[in-house]
Amino acid sequence: MTVRCLKFAAASAGLLLAAGLSVAVLPSPAGAAGTGYTVTQNVLPGLARAIDQGATASGTPLTLTVAAARPDAAGEKSFISAAHDPASAQYRKFLSPTQFAQRFGVPTAQRSAITGYFTAGGATVSRTSTAGDIYTVRATTGQLSSLLHTSFRNYRYGATAFLANTSAPVTPAVLGITNISGLNTLQRYSIPAKAQHKPAQATCLPVLNCVGGTSPQDLWKVYDQPSASTGQGQKVAIFGEGQSDGVISDLRAFESKFGLPQVPVTVKHPSGDTGFSDDAGHIEWNIDTQASTGMAPNVSGLDLYFGSDLSDADVARVFSTYTDDTSSPLQASASYGECETVPVVSPIVGQVFTAPGLASLPVGFGLGNNSDATLDQITRQAAAEGKTIFVSTGDTGSSCPIVAFPVIGAGNGVVNQAVPVTNSPASLPYVTAVGGTVLYTDSSGNRSREYGWAFSGGGSTLFTPEPDYQVGTAGNTVPCVTDTSVTCRGIADVSAQSGDVTGNGYDIVSSGTYTEGGGGGTSLSSPLWAGMWTRVQSAATTSAGNGFANYALYRVGNSAASYGRDFFDVNSADLATGLPASNGLYPTTPGWDYVTGFGTPKVSGLICDLDGRC
Repeated sequence: MTVRCLKFAAASAGLLLAAGLSVAVLPSPAGAAGTGYTVTQNVLPGLARAIDQGATASGTPLTLTVAAARPDAAGEKSFISAAHDPASAQYRKFLSPTQFAQRFGVPTAQRSAITGYFTAGGATVSRTSTAGDIYTVRATTGQLSSLLHTSFRNYRYGATAFLANTSAPVTPAVLGITNISGLNTLQRYSIPAKAQHKPAQATCLPVLNCVGGTSPQDLWKVYDQPSASTGQGQKVAIFGEGQSDGVISDLRAFESKFGLPQVPVTVKHPSGDTGFSDDAGHIEWNIDTQASTGMAPNVSGLDLYFGSDLSDADVARVFSTYTDDTSSPLQASASYGECETVPVVSPIVGQVFTAPGLASLPVGFGLGNNSDATLDQITRQAAAEGKTIFVSTGDTGSSCPIVAFPVIGAGNGVVNQAVPVTNSPASLPYVTAVGGTVLYTDSSGNRSREYGWAFSGGGSTLFTPEPDYQVGTAGNTVPCVTDTSVTCRGIADVSAQSGDVTGNGYDIVSSGTYTEGGGGGTSLSSPLWAGMWTRVQSAATTSAGNGFANYALYRVGNSAASYGRDFFDVNSADLATGLPASNGLYPTTPGWDYVTGFGTPKVSGLICDLDGRC
């Protein structure tokens, strides 16, 4: 997140004294003398392309997610590394949310100052995270105009109407606020259009004797999942939004169809969220729940962390709710995304809106989302707590869904959209990014062929340096755009079945109807991995489990002694073309690659190497 200093002029309208901190309450841009921060990423980059329809009524309500920087990011990263290092005395000694807050949280005085600043301006702070770094702030646009020194106007782009702040928000520097999501009603995450998969068809070559759809039992066999470790003693979480009753009833029908036990389901909403009527993601949440529990049939619980929508602000609240939950599962899956944040200093800025063939891009998508800085903090806390959030890499190949609604509809469909930027939150360093494969099985459920899907998201994040666990990984070679001396994080980390649009996906039940091969996309791959990791965790020798998965996955993936035992190397040719499989810019190669990561799992091997259960 980029910030810059700004000097305020004129006299103060009032002071808030909070535990020794003096915070100027600035009711207008001509407020008190002092230094403030301008959060430059928190304004839509293409408002000039929209039709201005006048000032927003001052009483219009907004709900923001406000993030403040925690004081010791370097210390957090050092702790996470030690907690995942088998040679360290801190190995697998993860923190609870309360312990994390005590060690790394925002100081009490700063928390009071942030809350006091907003409430003094008429806003309501309805939730503060345990670590004091994430705040849910409800206010009218009139109140926010005074608090953040910006105005709000109504706009239209095509058929889409939205409101947005006209300039970057400014807050007193002493508050330490680094990011604000929710200042516009346009930016949001999208679920892949690939979730609405076609029915299974026999599209593979007859010589392969292949079958269109895969059942849970097929994947138990293909991915070498042992009968002794089926998720017992573990829970798994799914992130979503809107209605959940129909999702649960379809899960029950799926369990009945495949002779699986009924998994106890708990629905958890972010504090203060209301209105869960949206059912647009029903098929997606069906895939997520049925894939994750299908891989871990004896899991002790399925927790659905459902927000009211997929806005940047509400997605951040869902992530934070999970991280702060003292009883949350150690593994979760999120099957949605949008373009990663492109730093203002990047050479890509200025090119995105003028790229050939992309002259009519929608407003607001040129620089991706404005929530990466917030989600980076939240997911780093999750890693310190020993939790893993699996995330789909998207269904737009070596690009992100930059050509979004209303140009092509869903915004995350099966098409490579030219701009080589990855999907967030898969691009973040403290999540496990899951790519997609095309899997064919024979009539006995054995793997006939598996190769990288042409539209599986993946590539170099371009702006995020490779995390310590990824350093030295052969195949990850692309330097960062903003510092070419540094190799950037590459995704995917791992992969699993996604299908290839023609229907060779995962069998699901949706709206009470069974569809062979009906679930697909990387939004299938991610919950499959969440379920399979739950199996690995159920074999762990301690209740703390294996922690954030990437440290263990890269440790065994980069070892010649264990790689072949733990992963199937997905690097065969695309069946349709006969050419090496790729997702556009990046081919699949032996070992780790930008399409499939280390490949698909051999769960028994992972249990052997990570838990000593050989």
